[in-house]
Amino acid sequence: MFQIFALLLQVQAGIVQLTDANLEQAIKDTPVILIDFYAYWCAPCRQFEPEYHQLSERFRNESSQIVVASFDSARDPDRYAITKYKIISFPTFILFIQGRSFYFEGQRSADALYRWVSQLTDGPNPIEISNKQQLENLIKQDVVLYYQGNAYTENTNYWIFYEYCKTSSDVTFAYSVIPNIIENTKEGGLYLYSNGERKVFQQAFTKQNLRVFVKRQILPLVPQLSTQTSDILYQGTSIILFVGVDEASQRIEKAFFDVASKFQNVYNFFFSRVTDQQFFIELENLGADDNVFPKLVIFNNQDKYKYNGPDFTSKGIKDFIFAFRQGKVDKYIKSEPLPEKQPRYVKKIVGYNFDEEVLKTNKDVLLEFYADWCHACKQFKPTYELLGYELRNNPNVVVAQINAPKNEFGGSYKPSSYPDIVFYKGSEKVKKAVPFTDIDNRDVKTLIEFIGNHTSYKN
Repeated sequence: MFQIFALLLQVQAGIVQLTDANLEQAIKDTPVILIDFYAYWCAPCRQFEPEYHQLSERFRNESSQIVVASFDSARDPDRYAITKYKIISFPTFILFIQGRSFYFEGQRSADALYRWVSQLTDGPNPIEISNKQQLENLIKQDVVLYYQGNAYTENTNYWIFYEYCKTSSDVTFAYSVIPNIIENTKEGGLYLYSNGERKVFQQAFTKQNLRVFVKRQILPLVPQLSTQTSDILYQGTSIILFVGVDEASQRIEKAFFDVASKFQNVYNFFFSRVTDQQFFIELENLGADDNVFPKLVIFNNQDKYKYNGPDFTSKGIKDFIFAFRQGKVDKYIKSEPLPEKQPRYVKKIVGYNFDEEVLKTNKDVLLEFYADWCHACKQFKPTYELLGYELRNNPNVVVAQINAPKNEFGGSYKPSSYPDIVFYKGSEKVKKAVPFTDIDNRDVKTLIEFIGNHTSYKN
């Protein structure tokens, strides 16, 4: 069927170009199809386009039956696909296997996408259990994640379990459609069997919660920071020790482990040594890379607290935790230093002054989110500085910029690409960011017209 239908599709460089007229038919008639839901104006989509072509070519060279396609969501007149498939950002990659959808949530690279698609199509299936003895034998041999229930099409929970099984080697995966094949299980229940103990999964059934649940059971009391533990680092309340490798550091580690054993049911504990690959990566992610360690960092629902000593004995660590519990430790934010002197035409915003200069001011603010490594930002810099110069005498408009990766900032808006330009209306009590989307015409004239269309100070 798809071979006939494919004659009606437009193909560019091996990628099937779908439209609102043929999207559903392609999903229905194609056994396995990967679709990139993108928007023509989206900078990250454009940046990833060459890698997506590489991915398509890789599957084609392997004579794979996987069809690689794309769909321009910005040209979906009724937003049908965006609504049906819950597209909230671009690009979004969805793999459809016999019409069933699986959403990619990994690092955006051709290699990561290839690995994920290959795992879902070729990875091992969960073991189907047909009797109690079979499951008991399996539990004696391995750590087993067991799902009790039917794999019917509408059972969303089973398919979340299924995707985790196909893409993970953390544990052995098994399921049964036979009710009560083992005691104290119920339809739709998920259970982890390890070392003679059983843990019941009781959270919202999501991929993230599932990964966290399993890793918390199979990891040691205080795991070392790594790419494998990052799933649970930012879940709940975590206490992280950053430490050196000398004898004094070893004593601090021992004290930290001792404290962890007493609070293990309340907090997640992690440690990282200066020689670890993730040491400086996580320090930067946490905004605590001030070259001072040993250091303790508490991450609690996006809020962060740190302790640079001096007492890293068991008592000192416990005192810091108790002070945190009592609200006696000030939280900190990731921020560049406040500028000693502002540039003439484009104001520099950092984490420390974002609220005051953007969210609380009664002036309109045009704000550019940029990154040091962004080539497009460097190309855009002269234009943005010229814009600041043109508006230098306007007392009601501030032209500003913030280095997004180096600063934390308030408000609900988070940039999806760089440079990302948004407008904050000074007259609003609760500021709502209005994004500038015409990236093909990012020039002074168009930007001034954009400000004029949204300003609080109409003539």
